Amino acid sequence: MNSGSTTPRPPSIAHAVMILLPAFVILPLIGRFSGVDYDVIADTTANVLRGIVPMVGLSLVWGLFMAWRSGWLKPIFAKQPPSAFPKFFWLIPACWFGLCLIRLASSPWPSFNATYLVVLAFAMTMVGFNEEHLFRGILTYGARGTGLWSEARTMLVSALGFGLFHLPNVLVGQALGPTLIQVCYAFLMGIALTVSMRLSRSILLPVAMHALWDFSTFTAKAHPPGPVFSYASFALLLIILILIFAAVIWCLGKKRQPVYP
Repeated sequence: MNSGSTTPRPPSIAHAVMILLPAFVILPLIGRFSGVDYDVIADTTANVLRGIVPMVGLSLVWGLFMAWRSGWLKPIFAKQPPSAFPKFFWLIPACWFGLCLIRLASSPWPSFNATYLVVLAFAMTMVGFNEEHLFRGILTYGARGTGLWSEARTMLVSALGFGLFHLPNVLVGQALGPTLIQVCYAFLMGIALTVSMRLSRSILLPVAMHALWDFSTFTAKAHPPGPVFSYASFALLLIILILIFAAVIWCLGKKRQPVYP
């Protein structure tokens, strides 16, 4: 394998998958070793520190090291060339942040202590950075390959990998039914995150979207919003889903294009 200081390894799905496979194993193994059940993994400061930080931290270090060693780290975080996506697809990140704000507004803030919120925010930032680096970074870059690349192909490969990445949650305490729903949900959200990355020309926007989504999910856990917020959340989520399917159709109609340096 080439080091990060020599000739970069040509991007390929096969090499990206080889980088990702250990992460699929690391997370459930450390999760089981921690003894923290998935359903309560973010309920307390201790659970976050035992159940999330170690496994995500190790996965993040692994992903960054392997991307650097392959010579992929710089292109993953470099500014991408302009995207041909129509401007109305900016509604995806806009509605996404709107959903997060509704969850944050509905969260029972007086019941949280400051330490828990700081630890949770740190852990969710790690999660967002780790998973976006793995899937909007390594897997997307590998899926582009060399020669001609397809916007639809890279989007669907990245989203599929992101969905399957949540399947091992069944090994750390989550029931099979909710896990399969989460896999499908993550697949759709993976498309939304890929579109957002292409629009912003940077992996940092999906990192922020991912981190805030997870943080607001846990702060609002078991505290559903009131009727007005519920209707607003439904409308925003519906807009995102419609735009996700529109993005897939739009990408399928685009011609393959040369891989950029």
